[in-house]
Amino acid sequence: MHPLLKKVIRERFGRLNELQMKSFKEVSAEKSVLIIAPTGSGKTEAAVLPVFNAILEEVLKPISALYIAPLKALNRDLLERLEWWGAKLGISVEVRHGDTSAYKKAKQTKNPPQMLIITPETLGVILTVKSLRKALENVKFIIVDEIAELVDNKRGAQLLLNLERLAEIADFKRIGMTATVGNEGEIKEWLGAETIVKPSWKKLYRFHVLCPKPREEDLKLAEELSLTPDVAARLRTLWEIVERHGKALIFTNTRQFAEILAHRLKAWGKPVEVHHGSLSKEARIKAEKALKEGKIKTLICTSSMELGIDIGDVDVVIQYMSPRQVNRLVQRVGRAGHRIGEVSEGYVITANVEDYLQSLVIAKHSLEGRFEAVEPIGGLDVLAHFIVGLLVEYKKLPRERPYEIAKRAYVYRNLSWSDYLDVLAVLEEARLVGYDEETNLLYLRRGAFQYYYENLSTIPDEISWRVFDAGSGHVIGRLDESFVMDLEEGMEFVMNGRSWILLKIDEGARLLKVHESKSLESAIPSWEGEMIPVPFGVALDVGRLKRELAFDFKRALELLEGVEFSEEELKRAFEEIKDEPFSTDRDIVVESTPKALIIHADFGNRTNEALGRLVHSFLMMRYGKVFSVRSQAHAIVIKTPFQLNPSEVKGYLYQEPEALPFIVARVLRDSHAYRWRMLNVAKRFGALRRDAKIRRIERLFEGTVIERETLNELYHDKVDIERGELVLSMLKAGSLRVKTELRKEPSTLARLNVSVGGEFLTGGELERDEILELFKSRILDHGVVLVCTNCGWSSKTKVSRLKERLKHWECPKCSSRMLAVAHPIDAEEFLGVLKKVRHGGKLEPKEEKAYRKLIKAADLVQSYGFDAVLALASYGTGPDTAVRLLSQYRGETLLVALMEREREFIRTRRFWVDVKKEEAKKSEE
Repeated sequence: MHPLLKKVIRERFGRLNELQMKSFKEVSAEKSVLIIAPTGSGKTEAAVLPVFNAILEEVLKPISALYIAPLKALNRDLLERLEWWGAKLGISVEVRHGDTSAYKKAKQTKNPPQMLIITPETLGVILTVKSLRKALENVKFIIVDEIAELVDNKRGAQLLLNLERLAEIADFKRIGMTATVGNEGEIKEWLGAETIVKPSWKKLYRFHVLCPKPREEDLKLAEELSLTPDVAARLRTLWEIVERHGKALIFTNTRQFAEILAHRLKAWGKPVEVHHGSLSKEARIKAEKALKEGKIKTLICTSSMELGIDIGDVDVVIQYMSPRQVNRLVQRVGRAGHRIGEVSEGYVITANVEDYLQSLVIAKHSLEGRFEAVEPIGGLDVLAHFIVGLLVEYKKLPRERPYEIAKRAYVYRNLSWSDYLDVLAVLEEARLVGYDEETNLLYLRRGAFQYYYENLSTIPDEISWRVFDAGSGHVIGRLDESFVMDLEEGMEFVMNGRSWILLKIDEGARLLKVHESKSLESAIPSWEGEMIPVPFGVALDVGRLKRELAFDFKRALELLEGVEFSEEELKRAFEEIKDEPFSTDRDIVVESTPKALIIHADFGNRTNEALGRLVHSFLMMRYGKVFSVRSQAHAIVIKTPFQLNPSEVKGYLYQEPEALPFIVARVLRDSHAYRWRMLNVAKRFGALRRDAKIRRIERLFEGTVIERETLNELYHDKVDIERGELVLSMLKAGSLRVKTELRKEPSTLARLNVSVGGEFLTGGELERDEILELFKSRILDHGVVLVCTNCGWSSKTKVSRLKERLKHWECPKCSSRMLAVAHPIDAEEFLGVLKKVRHGGKLEPKEEKAYRKLIKAADLVQSYGFDAVLALASYGTGPDTAVRLLSQYRGETLLVALMEREREFIRTRRFWVDVKKEEAKKSEE
């Protein structure tokens, strides 16, 4: 080891731990390494210290190492740590990603750092930068952080292909880091590592699973906070744990859960703050600091806090409702007792019997180390982008060369020549790539550069849909496309505390036509799209636990050995369902009620999705499109206009397993989710432009490689065909049986599954504070355009990012402070008028109005700061209205005024006027 590194290690933490020593030895022996260890094991130093040592000892030229991190993992603490080591060792460490200034990028090109920290997408950019080519040839190490965040999605597939592009010009070793996963060997192969480095010690956990019931004292709290006694009991239990242990992290499964839970605790007078990805960077830092400094007792957070953000020592982790996956529970609870040798203590507070049993099984799997496998995915659309990228680098290549390079990547090892030719055919038809048969060379065509840079990210652009109430004739709000994607006509969903039935999906206008249904119980909350899917193995073991509880309580207790729970609570929970229909690992139950048919099946979200689509296809063939289906972890819920015969539905489950892919593919092709996926796949292939809107896209690409890739993506993310076939085989073999129940009233488990979201589905309107919080988070997440009214520079951004930017509020091009916040259409209109003004042209009245509108918007930001940004970003508030509101209101009162203004605007503007105006604007463009 280099003497300087020895000295700095002593200064930082005395000596290397066992994991770091092992890693140092393997990396120094010039091996590619996968480091697998729990949170708090010192993985980052285990990966970077041997690299720093090699840089010092061998005097490696820059760029010696690339540190690749998914954006979520690229947090401030990681950067500060790497920069600290760099500064102490005299090694230059710099960051480059989408937000890096042009000046800094130019500086890095001229004088490259020895370690460059990038995102996977940035690798795709720097490979095409000619002036960085020489520096990239020096790369000797690639470090990939948080591998589990990449393996199961197309970002990972793209990264692997880009690493093979880099391998064409550089000879490097690969170092990967991940928390414990269920398929370590496959992740090693995925990365291309030669060996796995793990600590010899086993991380110790203590899991408590609780299902609180109301006491006398909870009734008072319930009345005080307008909650049910059950919810009050959970809040009281939660706070007792915080008081007993000290500093706590409370995890919820979605951002909206976090907001609502925080609101309830604050209303109770408890010192808490919220932390999730939709909040501004400033708000997150403030919350982290408050916990670190002891100003608050706890942070209520989502997966944003799973990764290594430094918040000091945490005494306990509380998971509110089931964590849904083993990997999630271990990662979250690992934030407590962060140091090696400490026991990480975690509590799961559950809301109902299903939630409770699922949490017990997950806690047991966690203690046994039964982690979920992270399933790798390739993608022919990603391959298309890779081929164009290679041609951007080399201009011309023999036709077989991209195929040979791609097959070196793990997820493309089985790529067939015919699939490769199909991808080339799409690129040729899109006029992005040409092929010269005489020379056997592929070459670039016009438009290839634009396609390549527009598709650097595999993550689809998130577009919101307007929701139009057919009853009142008004637009009542917007929903994210990720939620809309899983909706079908006839489904019910919750928005702003009210339930709506979906009458029509207008894909061209991105509009949902709805009518209020008054049925909160059976509607899907708008956060359902965020929910983590429950795996097959967990769901099946919940079925096994129910079977053992019914026949041998003592054996059931043995199944849960090691988990901390109350036998009394377990008995009481099972009492609720023991005399009613319930599924097990050996039984499916088809329960028919007058308004819904529930197939109780313990196979997890993705397998139940396959079975649900199967049953739905037969029902549609017989009765038409009168049903809506929703698949959950332990049930398939079919909303029906009449009571179905359960025996008829039972018959639909006895199909040949080989028929499942054909039937599911046929029914999927008619879904909105399929069309949305296909649109994004076609754009990634280059078959459609990024801004394209196609009404009948499924017909356009029927029978093509684009259709195959769309189904491949859906099967990987949403529908588990393989395990669906396994269930059908078990039914055929008789190892699974189907029971039927015809009931007037739904059973306890049927009611739970028909009403998703439990306590977070409020009966009636949400409280004003809750609505205000949700309204604020929607504005912060809103996309706007920043426009310089002086020179015409513009940039798309989110409102949440502008608060930090106000400190340095000036145009990066001309340094003017006259920056306006505008809607994309208003911005485009202004830029056209600005050109005319700068050329001395005379403005039409309409043009003058558009020009003055943005000048006024820029003035408002100068005068009122971030309050003006919020006002200008809210729906229905132009600069004139904003002036009036900003002169009267500040802070929370301004938000209330903006919310009222939005409601008033929706009430008084007829829907068709909005549509006509938008169409007029588009035709003028």
